[in-house]
Amino acid sequence: MTDVVPHANPLPMLATPGERLGWIFNDRNLYRRKFMEPPPQPGMVPPHLLERLHRAQRGLARRILISLGAGVGLAVLISCCGGFASLGQQGSNVGAGVGFLAFLAFGAGVVGAVVFGIMPQLAKNAIQSAQEQIQQEYARQFADWDGRRQWYDQQQQQTVDTMFEWAAATPSPGTRRVDIIGGTTYGWEAVLTVFGGSLLATRGHMTLVDFTGEALCGELMDLAAMTERSVQELRLPSELARFDLVAGLEPSELVDCLVEAMYGDAQGANRAERHQDALLLREICDVLAPAITMARLLAALRVLTDRPVQAALTAEESGRLLDLQPDESRRQMHSHLRRIEAFLQPLEAMGSESSTPGLTDLTCLIADGAGGNAQNELLKDLIVQWLARQVRRESAPMGSLVLLGADEVNHRSIEKLSTLCERRGVRLVLFFGHLREESLHTIGGGEVALMRLGNHQEANQAAEYIGKGHKFVLSQLTRTLGGNETHTLADTYGESETHGGNKSKSYSKHGKSTSYGTNWSKTRNWSQTESTAKGTNWSDASSVQRVYEYALEPRVLQDLPEYAMVLVKGQGRGSVIQAVEVDPAIVTLPRVSMGPLDLPPLPDPNEAVIPATRQPSQVTVSQPQPLAAHEASPQTAAGPSLQGWGNAPIGQPQPQYPQQPYQGPWGGQQ
Repeated sequence: MTDVVPHANPLPMLATPGERLGWIFNDRNLYRRKFMEPPPQPGMVPPHLLERLHRAQRGLARRILISLGAGVGLAVLISCCGGFASLGQQGSNVGAGVGFLAFLAFGAGVVGAVVFGIMPQLAKNAIQSAQEQIQQEYARQFADWDGRRQWYDQQQQQTVDTMFEWAAATPSPGTRRVDIIGGTTYGWEAVLTVFGGSLLATRGHMTLVDFTGEALCGELMDLAAMTERSVQELRLPSELARFDLVAGLEPSELVDCLVEAMYGDAQGANRAERHQDALLLREICDVLAPAITMARLLAALRVLTDRPVQAALTAEESGRLLDLQPDESRRQMHSHLRRIEAFLQPLEAMGSESSTPGLTDLTCLIADGAGGNAQNELLKDLIVQWLARQVRRESAPMGSLVLLGADEVNHRSIEKLSTLCERRGVRLVLFFGHLREESLHTIGGGEVALMRLGNHQEANQAAEYIGKGHKFVLSQLTRTLGGNETHTLADTYGESETHGGNKSKSYSKHGKSTSYGTNWSKTRNWSQTESTAKGTNWSDASSVQRVYEYALEPRVLQDLPEYAMVLVKGQGRGSVIQAVEVDPAIVTLPRVSMGPLDLPPLPDPNEAVIPATRQPSQVTVSQPQPLAAHEASPQTAAGPSLQGWGNAPIGQPQPQYPQQPYQGPWGGQQ
């Protein structure tokens, strides 16, 4: 059982150098090896003892009777012979000698019978003695074997006790961007605490923008404060006066930023209108330069819409603005100018109290949702433009950039920001609440971590992104049982009888003659025929088919725990998926590594206590093989083959059609 190590406050432990999204559980018990020495087996009773008992028991009664009969018969014979001999000798001692001999013969028969009777018991006693010796020897050997087994198990326990049970899940080397999709607010807060703490300790200055309105970075700010790092928090638009998004911009940069923020990725945007707005704003900025603020820019727009008295502008600046366009042109452009003013009006107070915030270890810009939708959308686009400028700055390099709620940011801005971060070595982390149209256009620029996706369509799209693979599965079973039996019986009986006779008289001239004759015949025949025929037939056939199915089922993504994610990670030219735990409390457990681990290979399944071919927390999705010429072998000499392009990987059996289809290696196991 894993015990929790007591800590006063585990948050500072997360600020350890080395990037980590969370931890991967590695079952160290999979490395336990069996004690391969077989246990001793009890010895066998020597066969000659068993044969001795068998011989002693075989015909025991017959041998006893023979022995007694022989003794009695011999005694009687001796007595008879002695009687005949004593008839001619009176007073001789022959009778006494004969009687003694007869007694000896009888005693010998009795002794023989007794010996035959106790021989089985003697054989049993010998067998029992041999068994006791065998048991004693077996107990000694088993005790020695058990001692070696216990020592081996202790060594195995000591070995696995030195192994880490939790390894850090890190982005692949060379990857600058991580997209986190789905999840709940609690899950995002846990990821920010774990991943953000490691980024602060590894890359230094971090800028975090939270568009969710939930202020999910509170725990991360506490962590930064506990580790003596400077923190600055700005809530927008409530504290917009403290934050100037356009400070330090050249007029052309400011115009491009505002036009891009106003139009964004709108489908109905007219290119001519964009250029017209850009030209107008550039002319206004040329008049207001070098002191360009959002309040002065709005005042200039009001002057152009016939509201000339503006405290933010001087009379000379108002006159120059009115000279930009004739009165008739301004009246025609009135609606156009009012539209631009409506876009920029929510930002009028921006930067009125102070300038852009100074450089701190952790800068958090939090959207508090105080403004309207239009203001928040414009503010969001301006913040993204400001972030792009901050990444470009060489005087204050940024270590990492985290953007929460990137769903509504247009994909062109995200791609531009991603390119800038890639070129300048900035870690970019994007959090998408849903896998919808905008995020579908965006994901794939780096590694992707999938958290709980409740919507089934989003789960299906995520499973499609992870990919599919071929697998051979049983498709049909056919079993046929049949039989036939024929029985024929035939009886034939026939009988015929013929009776006939003839009688004739004849007279002759010389006398009378008479003749009479009779003939009779009878025939009888009988026959019986019987025939029997039986037959049975049986067939059992199975067929498999090659299916193309998800490497990770959508239902798994819908049922993920709150503090779990599936990391789709590049590995060479292939990819793997890893099950990652993001609960910050894991840091309090024993055997936790704050860095990635190169795990040793698992033992052979025949030697392992728990047979396994891989750690269940990581599954290879694809592992293409290089297009290189391989030495021809007897198996491949029949035709060319490209490893990794529709064939099984090297070291796995190739499917043979149709005799032996390849059975899939995974088969649904985790």
